[in-house]
Amino acid sequence: MQAKFIAFDLETTGLSPKTDQIIEFGAIKFTVEKKNGMMVPKILGEFESLVNPNMMIPPQATRVNNITDDMVANAPTVAKVLRQFTAFCGQDTFWVAHNADFDANFLRAAYKNNPQFLPTSPIFDSLKIARTLMSASSYRLGELAKTLKFQNQISLDLDSAELHRALYDCEVLAEVFVALLRRRLKDSDFGMASFLPAILKIQPEPIYLHK
Repeated sequence: MQAKFIAFDLETTGLSPKTDQIIEFGAIKFTVEKKNGMMVPKILGEFESLVNPNMMIPPQATRVNNITDDMVANAPTVAKVLRQFTAFCGQDTFWVAHNADFDANFLRAAYKNNPQFLPTSPIFDSLKIARTLMSASSYRLGELAKTLKFQNQISLDLDSAELHRALYDCEVLAEVFVALLRRRLKDSDFGMASFLPAILKIQPEPIYLHK
């Protein structure tokens, strides 16, 4: 049985989980399959929702993610979206985010302020993994994707206009994550039982929401 993964991304009103709020959740559940001789992501499901943050979205945030106050005016609360997100992720998945500390800190604040089941899945950081496994002029997700695309390591058609929207960033993240791991992991390392010992050799200290 192949391991299952959650690539997730949050859009927020700013940089501080103490004063800012989540305004969009995006997540893709995927496993891997072999195509043209190499392991690639196989999408199992998608999750996407805007969130009403109960505050005005600062213009500088809108300039980054193109999410406006009108777009979130009738969106559900973070408590409701968080329950849906938790159910979507399940309990038998490995999570990955790019610059994962940022997203994990916002999730911790959201779960603390809206008490409910707290996932225990390890979260791996594709940014840290990229810095370990490759040399690049920029480790931004979009730039890594362009580099890997040039190297024929990912097949996704990149759309710069869609970057910084949560679900599209998750699609890119899934491709980048698997392409990075192929540099170090064997095909058999993507199994449910073998994945954790294998990736801990690359990122020895995953992030957990309960820490």
